[in-house]
Order: sequence, then structure tokens, then C-alpha cells
Amino acid sequence: MESFNSALLAKWKWWFMSEEEGKWKDILKSKYVSETGSRQLGLKYQSWRWRDIIKVCGEGEQEGWFHKAVGWKVGDGGIARFWEDVWLQNNCIKTLYPRLYALSLDQGKTVEEVGRWEDGLWRWRLNWRRERYVWEENMEGELFSSLTTGVIRQEVQDHLVWRGDPKGVFSVKSTYSFLDHHQTNGVADNVFGTLWLLKAMPKVLITVWRVLLDRLPTTGNLIRRGVSVDSSLCVLCKVSEESSQHLFLDCEHAQRIWYFGSPQQGHQEPLGKFLLNPLIKCAKSGVDMGSNY
Repeated sequence: MESFNSALLAKWKWWFMSEEEGKWKDILKSKYVSETGSRQLGLKYQSWRWRDIIKVCGEGEQEGWFHKAVGWKVGDGGIARFWEDVWLQNNCIKTLYPRLYALSLDQGKTVEEVGRWEDGLWRWRLNWRRERYVWEENMEGELFSSLTTGVIRQEVQDHLVWRGDPKGVFSVKSTYSFLDHHQTNGVADNVFGTLWLLKAMPKVLITVWRVLLDRLPTTGNLIRRGVSVDSSLCVLCKVSEESSQHLFLDCEHAQRIWYFGSPQQGHQEPLGKFLLNPLIKCAKSGVDMGSNY
């Protein structure tokens, strides 16, 4: 019942975000939303109705479930925010690259404001607070690689899509289903943020991060990118297709290493699967959700 009531109240939030114009929207926006549109202002000064909507949507000090359920189909990039909104790879770039976000001078800017058209081609122009370290430059390279999938279209306005529905259309029913999924898999939302808080060498964290996103140059990934390789099979076992999960978990050679490193050798499940499988499942849940828009 609580999830159903939340879905009903969330409908008002969706209308507020998706309606292009209206007197009621202008009044609410001028009263409750900051100029950047990034945060709600003065909770104690808000009406109890608006406060209930904000509370139900999980907003406040941190971005709530509603923000994660809303995505943008980018056109000219004039509305969707580059770092903070979900418009690329089904997760906001801020979440996928928190280190780069902390270094960025483009926080709060729209997609359109971090690039420009040159000779008919779109060029990204990201601004940083300082020069990046080598491991940060590697992350920057990964970011620019992922940005190649983002298509900027002139004279087409950005529009909202509801990630809880295959067609991107908001409904109370789809919101109710999304809430059930969110409550069951809520840990997925914190995987990447938790990773960068771990006390480990940067190159170790980057490797784990690339494994979770399946960004390693495995033969499977190379083939999907159009790179010619002799075989898609694992270079170690020559049995299965080489993927990040196979290399670190499923390959018999990897399993021997995990068994050897386990404090309880001979346990039925390798230590690697016990530690990494939940993270991989959570990361995939967070990244893949809503991929059909």
C-alpha cells in the first residue's frame, strides 16, 4: 500500500518535470526550486503537500529513487545536465566517474554547455580544476570513449523518459513496479560510490571499476567494437568467450587463484565469486536498468 501511495504522489512530481509550461508550474518552480534546478530549497518553508511529494520521491539531502528513475533523451543538450542527469549509459556520469566529477569545472552545466559544433561535428570541451594524474587521465579516456555513443542533434529539444517503462512513458503501475525493484535492489545504487571510498591503490580501484562496467579490452569487447582478433575465446582456458566476468570469476585458472587465496580452502564457492558476484550483479542492475530507451 505504501508503494502504491508513493506512485500516486510521484505522478505530481512527473507532471512538474515534464510539463513544458503552465502557471502552476511557474509558481512552484519560483517558490521551491533553486535557479540551477539541482536542489530543493528550504524544506521547513515548504507547504505540507509539496513536502510530502518530495519525501515520497526520496529527495532531500541525497538524490532519491525518483531521480534515478528519470532519464533524458538528449537532443540539442539544452536541458539535461551533463554530469548530474541520466542521459548516457543509463546512469548519471557523476555516479560512474565521481573522481572526475570532483575535478570538473562544469558541474551543473547542461550537455550543450560542455561542447560546441565545429565544421558540422560536435566536439566535447570539458574543463578541469587542475591537470589530471595518469590514472585520472585513463578514466578521462574511458569517459570520452563512452561519450561517442551520445548523439547530439541540432534543433531537437531534450525530453524526459520514464526508465520504469519500456516505452519511457510514466504510469502509476510502472512506478509501483519500479519501487518494488528499487527496494529489493537498492544496494546497486551505491556500488560505484562505495568503491571509491575503499582504501586501496588507484590502479586497483580502476581495475575493479572497469570490471564492474565490463570496460576491459577483452576479446569479446574488442570484437563488439569491430576490432579484428584471431579468436574470441579466453586466452587462458581456450573454452569460453573472454569477458571480464569470465577472466576474474568463471575461468578455471581464475578459480584456482581464488581457491588458493580463500581462508577456507576447499570451500564449495571460490572466494572471488563470494566477494565479486554480488558487486557485479548490483553494478549490472544499476547500469542496465532502462536500457530500452
